[in-house]
Amino acid sequence: MWIVISSFVLSQDSLADYMQSGTYRIQSDSLNFGGADSSSSNYKVNDTLGEIGTGDSNSGNYYMHAGYWQMQESYIAISSPSDLAMTSMGGLSGGSSEGTMSWVVTTDNTAGYTMSIASTTTPALKSAVDSLDDYTPAGADPDYNFTNLATNSSFGFSPEGTETTSRFKDNGVACNIGSSETTSKCWDGLSTTPKVIAGSTTSNQPSGSTVTTRFRAESGADHIQTSGAYNVTIVVTATTL
Repeated sequence: MWIVISSFVLSQDSLADYMQSGTYRIQSDSLNFGGADSSSSNYKVNDTLGEIGTGDSNSGNYYMHAGYWQMQESYIAISSPSDLAMTSMGGLSGGSSEGTMSWVVTTDNTAGYTMSIASTTTPALKSAVDSLDDYTPAGADPDYNFTNLATNSSFGFSPEGTETTSRFKDNGVACNIGSSETTSKCWDGLSTTPKVIAGSTTSNQPSGSTVTTRFRAESGADHIQTSGAYNVTIVVTATTL
């Protein structure tokens, strides 16, 4: 059986852009007169002499802050990796296959960002005629080791990296405890409900932060998995805090 993982990425700012196209982006604007930029080795100030239409406006459908001092300049971007083609594994004798995908999240938001992952179907990994079960941990926390019964097949994921959320960090024995991030440990299953896998509480521009997720598919020795091409589409979303 062959496995291909495709990703669809979204970046969500805490406040929307005012105007954009394929060649430019205006995050916010202000109607005013006068003003200038002032700077020295210790500061940089953008000022204005007057404004039109400042204040808060709202209805049942929107809430708007208007005016120069209401502007926010945070942005967030996320890279889109190539599809992941995992190595083939046996359908009659059992076996396993692992692979990783990485995303670079960049934001100038001083409060940081959060990143989540979700599948578009349940179960996530399917062929035209068969599927693998979404991995289910034994308890509320991720399993430290990937455990699959000999009579079953399953597909799960494990986030990796320094900005992995505490739920997927470990103390060398269990997950959601300690501060270590051990490779190929702390496994969970995909869901159509997003699960937070990484985040930070500071700005990371201009270099950004790399977030890696490891995927594993396994078929037990006593389980017959139908041959064919298996695919999963995941949605990865990065949002400013």
